Amino acid sequence: MRATIRPYATVGVAIAGAGLIAATPAATPQPAIHSAPDFALTATSAWDEVFDTTSQNLTQMLNNYYLAPGIAFQQLVANQSDYAQQLLDDPTNITAVTEQIRHNLDGFLTGYTLSGASQETLEMVMSHTLAAGDANTFTFGWYDLFAGPLAAIAGGMFPAEMIPIIHLLSSPLSGLIMGSLGPWIAPGVALLNSIGDGDSLGDTLANVFGASLNGATFNLDGLLPMINEVAGDFLPAGASIGHLDIAFGGWLSAGHVAIDPYQVLGAGGEVVAETPAVGGSILNSVGLTLNGIPLLGALDIQSNAIGPIAAMQAWGQTVGALLGSGWDGKGAVPVTPPLAGTDLPLVPDLDDGAAGTAAAGDWFADLLGL
Repeated sequence: MRATIRPYATVGVAIAGAGLIAATPAATPQPAIHSAPDFALTATSAWDEVFDTTSQNLTQMLNNYYLAPGIAFQQLVANQSDYAQQLLDDPTNITAVTEQIRHNLDGFLTGYTLSGASQETLEMVMSHTLAAGDANTFTFGWYDLFAGPLAAIAGGMFPAEMIPIIHLLSSPLSGLIMGSLGPWIAPGVALLNSIGDGDSLGDTLANVFGASLNGATFNLDGLLPMINEVAGDFLPAGASIGHLDIAFGGWLSAGHVAIDPYQVLGAGGEVVAETPAVGGSILNSVGLTLNGIPLLGALDIQSNAIGPIAAMQAWGQTVGALLGSGWDGKGAVPVTPPLAGTDLPLVPDLDDGAAGTAAAGDWFADLLGL
């Protein structure tokens, strides 16, 4: 679209310039009109980047919403329907139903802060709050260190007293906190970055406005000597921080997490559409390079910003997973809206000869006073 518009914009500038020259008396010095097109081109490039990034973030969040609007509520309703059907089929299922409810409630309560969470809940929740690396490029993410295949090895490099703190910084609660703070901090970070880079006024305005929507990254390398001195006791033996930054999200920052991507399957089982998942946390917003890691040498982890809207979306998807939606894989996840194809509970047929069914029918009849 930009390639189509710009030729007309160039012609317009030329016509406007010619009009100014024609309307100006010969004795009057000509205005230096060359500076306006130069500034406009620079500003247009910076604003184009803001527009493109905003469009990408909105697309990611909208596609996640379209997969199953209100997935947490959908899964809750689907579960209640299933529990009711189990009890109608056989009242003795009350024990199994109660255990399912207890398990789901435990996952929900511990999953919010990851305090006292089971390993199953940890892995499920962290796939929605931490990013994974890429085995093809031999890169790592926070998920690999604390929930993925390397967790047993890499997680053991950190002191045991740090693990509860790491879990809290990886929790959905931390994602909601980081998402809420980011839009207010990111514009200031973008302004400092632009001043440090010597950006033009147009680029600075674009960067500050863009940061309010899409976030900005704060480089902390200048503080590394002090940080390494303080953090030495909490790092693996012999390790030091070679780079450190924090990504603050804007209103529309969508994040990047390990459960990528969600896939929609067609009738034949083929993938007809897919979208990156939304999500993040405080820990996922930190990027750093750890030097002196045994066997690896250096460990480079990228930062990923999260905004308030995406943090809420991710929490809903996490709740859905904790309640049994199936959106809990460690790679591409085929998704189905929880209420798709759901049937309301039915009273079982009393003529099928099954003792459990007859008991269910008697119980239901007694309940209605028939």
